[in-house]
Amino acid sequence: MIRVACSEQLHVLEADEFVVRTSGDWALKAAHATACDADAQRWLGWQPEVVRSYEPLRNDLLNRVLDDGPEPADPHHFALVGKRDRRIMGFVVLARQGGRFEMGGCLAPQYRGQGLGAQLFTFGAILAHEHLGLSDIYAGAEVGNIACRGSLLKAGFTPANGPAQHTLPDGRVISSLWFKSTVARGFVCGPGRCRPRWWPAR
Repeated sequence: MIRVACSEQLHVLEADEFVVRTSGDWALKAAHATACDADAQRWLGWQPEVVRSYEPLRNDLLNRVLDDGPEPADPHHFALVGKRDRRIMGFVVLARQGGRFEMGGCLAPQYRGQGLGAQLFTFGAILAHEHLGLSDIYAGAEVGNIACRGSLLKAGFTPANGPAQHTLPDGRVISSLWFKSTVARGFVCGPGRCRPRWWPAR
């Protein structure tokens, strides 16, 4: 079951074991740290200087206990956080590209290969459609990224038209496949459903 606890600025979806919420400053930094390993960068292709900038603090960020600050760092960036230890598990992000919104995401190394990718993209689609008012969102995956393609399909995305090649931030050109999640009408959630804190009492 998914529980909702949104305020005017923060969107929060809560499952039994984790929460997906609008990223605050520390959650944003920790989320970026989940994607700085070689396996993730094989698919993401961030610029090398960006990856290097996280190396000195990466372990600290991955193990930081995250609090629920009231101010979002990016209204389209959402952190996946474990409820038990309050540490980062991954992230999903929406970005406007060429007149449409595209979604991407990443899981921290220790959470990959467990089926969480499909859940991450499912929650991302819910946030996009039912909280941010977007009727259509797209996601691209490299042809060889079988795990990502499978996660998108399990999350309800369907194959869509898109460029056959995509240039990553580091300049590499990859062969890409595109997927789409569509609803008849997107909704913007209203305030008034917020709880003071979203972590379980200890």
